[in-house]
Amino acid sequence: MPDRLPLIYDLELPELGAWTTARGEKPYRARQVCEWLYQKFALVFESMTSLPGALRDQLNEAFALPGCEVLAEQAGEQTSKLLLGFVDGAEVECVSMQMDLSPTFCLSTQVGCAMGCAFCASTLAGCERNLSAGEVLAQATVLGARHGRPRNVVFMGMGDPLLNLEATLTAVQRLTDKAAFGLSPRRVTIATCGIVPQIRELAKLNLGVNLAVSLNSTREEQRRELMPGAARWSLAELMAACGEFSEATGGQPVTFTYVLLREVNDFDADADRLVHLLRPLRHHLNLIPLNPVEHALLRPPSEQHLRHFVDMLQRRGINVSVRRSKGGEIEAACGQLRRRHRNT
Repeated sequence: MPDRLPLIYDLELPELGAWTTARGEKPYRARQVCEWLYQKFALVFESMTSLPGALRDQLNEAFALPGCEVLAEQAGEQTSKLLLGFVDGAEVECVSMQMDLSPTFCLSTQVGCAMGCAFCASTLAGCERNLSAGEVLAQATVLGARHGRPRNVVFMGMGDPLLNLEATLTAVQRLTDKAAFGLSPRRVTIATCGIVPQIRELAKLNLGVNLAVSLNSTREEQRRELMPGAARWSLAELMAACGEFSEATGGQPVTFTYVLLREVNDFDADADRLVHLLRPLRHHLNLIPLNPVEHALLRPPSEQHLRHFVDMLQRRGINVSVRRSKGGEIEAACGQLRRRHRNT
């Protein structure tokens, strides 16, 4: 494991510029370092061959890169999952999903998750700590070194990004900065279980990123049982905050995810209530048949019933699609990320 040096990804770009100029380097050297870090995905300073050897040595003595090691790697059809270990022993999983010609990276923002959702493996061991922005970005660069530049980045891994908002926003800034990753904000999605105050904060910031909200039930009592960490806010409060986000971002639709659970939230009455909730908003609804999770007794619906549920929604004007999660064969699908090797 690397020494406990500061993680270079945790430096803001102006801070990196100040560090290099303080060592007698011209301003363009910082831009070169950024290019190596965020566009060429260099994972060792020695590989930054356009930099003077003395500067590479100074960087190597001052900063950790990438600040983590790959503890395990699993590859499936169009999906790759990495288990990363950080200096303090914390471990997270991140995923690359091949979409057409370019990958989508799924990043974690916390070590575990405290939300307690009944259908999600990430929460089984609770939340150990938040990740720094640099630790979030390290996942993207390690994945980038293996799979190339991502087309999309989704904050849908372990943890709720809005419970680690400062680090998430810093990571988003770096992902969308032309001097770093240079992604369009529309290629970045922040997912949440529904942390209402932070959704409102995102609305005020109007970063241009996408918002995905985990809904999963149309009944207050049932949603509290399925998602106890989100029970602090009512469905009415959640939908109002989502409306504020859409309005503040010029009518940008909010994506709602709804994990379908057999004979739990897949009744006709649930479809009726979904229509009532979503119609007033610009929305897109992703239905996700449950992915198997160890120790969970919940089951996905049959294909026939899934088609029936989708048909009910479509006939009433709901913009809905079924999301077939990639990576189920390696436990990299929605709701399956965890610190797996601890149980083997």
